[in-house]
Amino acid sequence: MKTRAGSLWVTEVTRAELPAVFALRHDVFVTGQGVPAELERDAADETAVHVGAWETVPEAPASAPMRLVGTGRLVGRPPASGRIGRMAVRSDARGGGVGTVVLRGLERAALRRGFPELVLHAQLHAEGFYERAGYTPVGAEFEEAGIRHVEMRKALPVIRPVADSDSAGLIELIGTVWGEYPGCVLDVDAEEPWLRAPASYYAANGGRMWVAELDGAIVGSVAIRSGAESDTAELKSLYVGAAARRHGLGEVLTSLAEEEAVRLGVRQVELWTDTRFADAHRFYARLGYTQLPGTRELHDLSGTVEYPFVKAFPYAADLVG
Repeated sequence: MKTRAGSLWVTEVTRAELPAVFALRHDVFVTGQGVPAELERDAADETAVHVGAWETVPEAPASAPMRLVGTGRLVGRPPASGRIGRMAVRSDARGGGVGTVVLRGLERAALRRGFPELVLHAQLHAEGFYERAGYTPVGAEFEEAGIRHVEMRKALPVIRPVADSDSAGLIELIGTVWGEYPGCVLDVDAEEPWLRAPASYYAANGGRMWVAELDGAIVGSVAIRSGAESDTAELKSLYVGAAARRHGLGEVLTSLAEEEAVRLGVRQVELWTDTRFADAHRFYARLGYTQLPGTRELHDLSGTVEYPFVKAFPYAADLVG
């Protein structure tokens, strides 16, 4: 799946694309930094998840409409920590956010696979870049391939099925997110009583819910349930706390719900989102959802008016049939 970020497409690269990845790494590390070629490539490349940032090339031939401008890899297997490495950006593409896009792509890949933590060896000049992305230096500096490094680590949320015991954490998450918008209030017992026993509610109403937990706190959630039409599922309760945003968690949670919808064989996923949630509208559009005409009023304490969005999966039934 490709994720658009500005003029970049971020992907988990295919085996056919690996030669471009290795060529870019050779240019950056071997030619640019003097790293011995026999150290730059290793056996981990065979099993690693490689991520690439591809830039659209204006007036390029149809056979090669994009060029690779950044890459990185993820090594390991949960429940052990994942290891990020070989982060490289073309010299003429630096300073434009490519490194950030690649790092977020690697973090999304790690979240999807259930890694509880990411570890990396940062060159000293890049330490500040990783600190801004939430990584913490651990231990003393060391030399690797003739270059000074420092080890850095970052804990990742663990995504799991919701339990009724998550009630208080979910109420805290949703209430805090709603509180970011004027006029939005959460009265659980009056309007959202399902939050008192979320797992039981979704089990009884043809759905599933997941939460993302970090350091004992619920920092994200999403749910899917059968819609009014037999070929439709409804995306519900997608929330990410402020401290956990900008790292791909929302996309991973959404894809988890969509995969469940495909498994159920529905043809489309619909959702309703408050007209005040402008950031959410842009997020859904970026993930392929189309806003439909009209609105609906809930006549609730928050005076909610919602927009409908939909995303089609025309071959879902064929995939699971």
